[in-house]
Amino acid sequence: MNPTSIDELWMVLRERLAEPNYAGAYPTESAFEAVVWTRVVKLATQIGLDVSTACLTSHVEHADRSVAAWKGFCQEDIGPDVNVLGSNNRLDIVFRHPEYGSIGIEVKCLGASGHAGKLTQGLGQALLGLAHRDRTLLVIHCGTVDADERPRLRKVCNKICDATKTAVVLVP
Repeated sequence: MNPTSIDELWMVLRERLAEPNYAGAYPTESAFEAVVWTRVVKLATQIGLDVSTACLTSHVEHADRSVAAWKGFCQEDIGPDVNVLGSNNRLDIVFRHPEYGSIGIEVKCLGASGHAGKLTQGLGQALLGLAHRDRTLLVIHCGTVDADERPRLRKVCNKICDATKTAVVLVP
């Protein structure tokens, strides 16, 4: 596996994040994000990237996070923050390739209620993230969503993301 473009890298990352074996539920969104982070780090390692510069996040609880690389990233013109209309948007994870560019990842874990709000917030964050990223992904754990609703949710997400530079990965 050796992606040769940002599009190939984006597809490989989407496939990796869509793989099975997520828990049916997570106690917090942070717990789910930790699993997503682990998959991103593993992919970076497998394709020969330096994890310290390829896997970036402000979330200090993630193993393999480089404080120095994060601080440097924050100083870049197209660093983590997209400031427009006071949004001050920052995606949860940025996956950077030294030649091809970067992919922003927003992570949401649906809870007992408020699914529509989480979905629209996540989509908005992913779209705003495109101001600084070449591609974006919204990864949603929908374990609390009725299993009968998930195929419809996937269909809607696929339709709205079609021909864009963002995609939604729904798990499990």
